[in-house]
Amino acid sequence: MERIGEYLVRRLVGEGGMGKVYEAEERLSKRRVALKVLRPELARSEEGRRLFLNEMTILASLDHPNIVRALSCSEIDGELVMALEFLSGRTLRDTLTDRGRLPWAEAVGIAAQIVAGLGAAHAQQPPIVHRDLKPENVIVLPDGSVKVMDFGIAKVLEALSKNTTHSVGTLQYMSPEQIDATGIDARSDLYSLGLVLYEMLSGRAPFESLSPRELLNQQCTTAPPPLPDEVRQDVPRGVERLVFALLEKQPDARPASAAAVLAVLDDFRTDAPVRGSTLVAVAPARTGGTEVPGVTPVATASRPKKDSRPRIADTIGLVERAAGPRTIGALWAALLIIGLTVAAGAATYALRTQPTQARP
Repeated sequence: MERIGEYLVRRLVGEGGMGKVYEAEERLSKRRVALKVLRPELARSEEGRRLFLNEMTILASLDHPNIVRALSCSEIDGELVMALEFLSGRTLRDTLTDRGRLPWAEAVGIAAQIVAGLGAAHAQQPPIVHRDLKPENVIVLPDGSVKVMDFGIAKVLEALSKNTTHSVGTLQYMSPEQIDATGIDARSDLYSLGLVLYEMLSGRAPFESLSPRELLNQQCTTAPPPLPDEVRQDVPRGVERLVFALLEKQPDARPASAAAVLAVLDDFRTDAPVRGSTLVAVAPARTGGTEVPGVTPVATASRPKKDSRPRIADTIGLVERAAGPRTIGALWAALLIIGLTVAAGAATYALRTQPTQARP
């Protein structure tokens, strides 16, 4: 059995642009893990190794139910290696490929869990920005829990891009400011979330092109197309407005934080967030397979049963209706007039029948 440091490799799980992922076992503890071994060129420079180890050490401190947690990182025989707890699940990309667009309530539930994980990372000091949020980096577990993985990897790749030919990020999910290199903060992740939510609702990304140049131009200058009519008739107005607020080209025009986005999504959720559960994180997936690195629930609290009927209340619509002019029916108007007339007549009669005092 092949060995990488203190880990015994069982099999290759997947391979992508950043490197290879193996299912492995920690030699002493017998713990099952996923090992992500980055591409050799990423470890060639001293700066690259230092940046990788620094970033991954920060990520190892992230402990949130919606984040795939890194257990450790190290340099082994000249290779940069991340150890992640191994999970069984499917990527959101696999789900969208199999099912196409998702029911709006399901899409909102997934988006809420994604943004909860983003919010936890953004709240770190300094803030951790994902930089490469896309369906391939979201794991959906059998119980409906959602995990975001690969935080910070894009930052390492970006720093090393001068010395490698590896592409940084994914054009179809990049924010305009990331493309223009004008400075990235948490709102860049929120733009990418808007792209993912749009795709979950409509079944396709808002911007598509075989030409990378055209795709970059669309992300930076073209307004996203409206949701299809068959989607709009079901999606609450508040959810639709949130999607297009997230897709504003200027960061200042988007929601200010992940917490603000989560507050809106929570008003439309039909699933109950799991409270008090312990979920251990994990790894990427096998390309084209059924098992993907994800999270195995340990001592998970039972999920309370919820009414499965989707919420139809649209908060924005209710506010607009409340602010509009009020009207009453013709029957109620007639009864009101008769009542007032009778009351006035009774008052007049009472005044006239009172005894008058004798004048001096």
